[in-house]
Amino acid sequence: MNVSVRGEVSIEEKVEAVQAPESIFKAVLAGSIGNALEWFDYGIYGYFAAIISSQFFASKEPITALMLSFIVFGVGFVMRPIGGLVFGHYADRVGRRAALTWTIVLMGISTFFVGCIPSYLTIGIWAPIFLTLCRLLQGISTGGEWGSCMSFLAEYATPYNRGYIVSWSEFSIAVGLLMGSALGTGLSFALTPDQLTNWGWRIAFWSGIFIAAFGLYTRKHVDETPEFKSAVQTNTLQETPLVEVLRNYKKETFLSFGLVIGWTISYWLVMAYMPTYISKILQFPLTLGFSLNTLLIIIFMIAIPFTGKLADKIGRRPVIMYSALGFVLLSYPLFYALSTTKSSIVLMAVLFVFAVLEALLCGGATVYMTEIFPTNVRCSAIAIGYNIAVACFGGTAPFISTWLVSATGSTLSPTYYLIAGSAVTFLVMVFLAKETYRKPLKK
Repeated sequence: MNVSVRGEVSIEEKVEAVQAPESIFKAVLAGSIGNALEWFDYGIYGYFAAIISSQFFASKEPITALMLSFIVFGVGFVMRPIGGLVFGHYADRVGRRAALTWTIVLMGISTFFVGCIPSYLTIGIWAPIFLTLCRLLQGISTGGEWGSCMSFLAEYATPYNRGYIVSWSEFSIAVGLLMGSALGTGLSFALTPDQLTNWGWRIAFWSGIFIAAFGLYTRKHVDETPEFKSAVQTNTLQETPLVEVLRNYKKETFLSFGLVIGWTISYWLVMAYMPTYISKILQFPLTLGFSLNTLLIIIFMIAIPFTGKLADKIGRRPVIMYSALGFVLLSYPLFYALSTTKSSIVLMAVLFVFAVLEALLCGGATVYMTEIFPTNVRCSAIAIGYNIAVACFGGTAPFISTWLVSATGSTLSPTYYLIAGSAVTFLVMVFLAKETYRKPLKK
């Protein structure tokens, strides 16, 4: 292995580190396990939204209670920029591993306590208040987790496999969502509707503590990234990473914000809102919504490593641009097919297309976010552009979609939000983005 005169870790050294199966496996597992927990929680909240709305809100109108539950769901996203700034600063100053350790502890505790909150009938207004507090803590954790996780994986990779390595962060998200969907499906089959509504849904939230314990163990037994070690050795860390980002990386921050708009809207509509849309809006059985969503997540999970490899082969820009364009052109006909069919086969085909499009967008966008910022501000920079966009557009996507259906009376109305967001991402990538693949990470 080679080390430069200044003590930086060379490309050759990182290649050897990544090619060592034990080293890269530990890094990917440690970096990704928190995502699995984060999105297990977000997923089960989306999957059990209809039940949560009846347990924590007193409205006699089901659609109103559902929208209230999605407002609380979105509250967690409001805290994501704060969590991203706090933990992003910590990750850029102390290390990625340290930040990831604290985020998984916070998420594990807050997820467990969601399952412990009594219903509105038991403690009245305190029920939605306590639910909101837990969502705030989860938002802080998720805001810090995502940027640190992407940076952690990118900094273990080489210029030639970075898309593939970073794609495992999205793979782990799919694992978390799949566990939530599979658990929701299993509970819906194993329990009666009354049992599921009264106490069965709590099992899903309690089980998150086991994922947190495993994640904490893995992160305690993995080394810091070569890139961050190099920044420490060369004394290039920033005292105030956020100030450095705002001073010298305005264009990159705006670019990341625009990139994430379509990415987060499509993600939350496709990957989390679909069970509610299929069951509550289209009036299909809840078990069918869970089952189809589980299939969608499996397709996404299988596809994402290949889309990461594709981004390594042809570049980040074309993968992002054409997937965003696919959402612009295909969203309306796909939603039309969903809303007019009674066939499970057609539903499966539509969700297959959505899953592949989302995998392509994630495969290019995730790694691209890590490559436009240097190591000494990477986590803080991602915290700004990514988390603010997610808070504004992703966390509100289920609520806005439900409100659009209620206001217009059209089951096709969510597609307008999806098309608009995807168009923004497409235009940003066409006019502002430069290609970054097969280049070393910025120092």
